[in-house]
Amino acid sequence: MEKISGAKIGSGYTYVENAQSLARLVQMLRATARAAMDTEAASLHHYCHKVCLIQLSFSGANYIIDPLAGFSLSEFLEVLAQKELIFQGADYDLRILKKSFGFRPKAPIFDTMLAAQVLGYPKIGLAALVERFFGVIMSKHGQKADWSKRPLPERLLTYASDDTKYLEPIADALTESLRQLNRIDWHRECCERVVKTSGLPDRNEEKEAWRVKGSSRMAPHELVFVHKLWKWRDEEALSKDLPAFYILKNEDLIALAGWRANNPKIPLHQGPSFLKRFTGENLARLENAIRSAENTPRTEWPLPKKRTEWTGKLPDQEKLEPLLAACKTLAKTLQIEPSFLASRTALTAVIQHRPQSAEEITEVSGMMRWQAELLIPAIKTLLF
Repeated sequence: MEKISGAKIGSGYTYVENAQSLARLVQMLRATARAAMDTEAASLHHYCHKVCLIQLSFSGANYIIDPLAGFSLSEFLEVLAQKELIFQGADYDLRILKKSFGFRPKAPIFDTMLAAQVLGYPKIGLAALVERFFGVIMSKHGQKADWSKRPLPERLLTYASDDTKYLEPIADALTESLRQLNRIDWHRECCERVVKTSGLPDRNEEKEAWRVKGSSRMAPHELVFVHKLWKWRDEEALSKDLPAFYILKNEDLIALAGWRANNPKIPLHQGPSFLKRFTGENLARLENAIRSAENTPRTEWPLPKKRTEWTGKLPDQEKLEPLLAACKTLAKTLQIEPSFLASRTALTAVIQHRPQSAEEITEVSGMMRWQAELLIPAIKTLLF
């Protein structure tokens, strides 16, 4: 491992926490074609999801970059974007890198988790892959750490470094297996899909981010409480710099909204038991949110979100189960998960629209091309 002047050398990694060390790392990065990459964020401990560490492994060495140390990352990220990047589960990393720095990869990525899925491995997590290929049992001690704290102890830095240190050889081994099974193109398309979807707007940035899981089944008089309670929770989380679920879990928010909308005359202290933990000013702000919902004119109640799917019975509805069965049989032959080959929603869309080509299947169902091409024979047999 080449030493970087001014950087801290740890147990098997170099910790980059100043501009001079980063400049040297950028020089070294320019000379390589690919790098394994991971991030650590503070999403379990803070309101804002921000990148607290960036881990890299390339040319047989491991590096940890501290983006909270106050130096510019612009040149580093510009060079990094040109490299083939290896991730284990790229979606979250790409989303948070985009949100924090506007980072988008310009070269192909290689996702080891997706490769394991394409190959039909029963366990696709990093720890399982490291154990499979290296016989090493990885530590779990850093999974719930607060990565925004400084200084970080040696054990956490070692944990963070381990997340990339094995990825290059794992990617090489997986590539060979993909080649043997003629599934290189499947995996490439999966990776391209992840890059594309991770670049879409974050749901929490959308105007209707308040429509949390469970709200789609609620009536307008209940949705107004969901809306106001979500706004209250978001403001509380921001003021306390805590994740929203620390304030109130989604399922509790839905439960409270439904209960209050349908029991307007019952005192609040007789409501769901989790309300007992709100006291003083916290309770007063919650009561204000509920009062705001109660006083919202009917004309301003939010309406249920329009469903993109159809209602009523589908034409050829009876063909869904046979198509699901055919998908399951094909997946078993390929030794992959049936849901990875095609979801129930995707197959239902196929029945509704009756596509006749791979292009039409991908358009109406959202399947990838490799999935559509595998399922064309079954679709044509059962629907035409």
